[in-house]
Amino acid sequence: MSEKIADHYGRLAATYDDHWTYDPEYVRAFTRAMSGALRLHPGDAIVDVGCGTGLYTRQLADDVAPLRPIVCVDPSAAMLDQVPSSRSLRPVLASAEDVASGRVSLPVPGPVDAVLVKEAIHHVSDRAGTLRGLAGLLSDHGRLLVVMLPTTIPHPLFAAAHERFEQLQPDPAEIEEALVAAGLRTTLTHRTFHVAIDRERYVRMLESRYMSVLGEFSEEELAEGIAQFRHAYREDPVLRFDDHFVFLRGTVPPA
Repeated sequence: MSEKIADHYGRLAATYDDHWTYDPEYVRAFTRAMSGALRLHPGDAIVDVGCGTGLYTRQLADDVAPLRPIVCVDPSAAMLDQVPSSRSLRPVLASAEDVASGRVSLPVPGPVDAVLVKEAIHHVSDRAGTLRGLAGLLSDHGRLLVVMLPTTIPHPLFAAAHERFEQLQPDPAEIEEALVAAGLRTTLTHRTFHVAIDRERYVRMLESRYMSVLGEFSEEELAEGIAQFRHAYREDPVLRFDDHFVFLRGTVPPA
């Protein structure tokens, strides 16, 4: 994780859940979709790579009731500090690259049954190598799920933020190819979650740089972008948009 990104999440950690929750039903629906894609059951050894504050991992634990703790991996100590103390969650300070390369060992006796990488793959520099390493941790019935945004999004951002996002966001086809190259049988599906949020709350989220792409802008640039946003949505007290995601699922093929 770059120093810029580390600083971004360090500043955002204490209020991250307020920014990304949208509403509790959004989190529940999203978590159900991920759990279903991974076909999770209580006996699985589960790892959430890039878990952040554990916002979605907590819901996964509530839904699945795992027999062993879900391992919560994140390179930001400030974010991991927000993971609640729970017998169902075990925080590990490490990057995806640390885990994939074996520089950091997971507190799991044996191979892993399910690995989740939710909205974190764009922060990884060597994506193919990292996914190959994560695939190597899987059991003979293991599953790996990468959840990511497409290269264009309908979020109510300002023009420069959309342009910068499109420059930075990896193509899901690249990730699909990397999963195939890692030896996994791969499927790509699209999921959509509806968002309705008060405009002024969303302005506060923009001001707090709730998406990492917003960390690319200076204070002056961000203020200018928010002014453009306010003008564009001046007649919309409630913002409504569809949040589109790509779910890339890799499974270990039968021997």
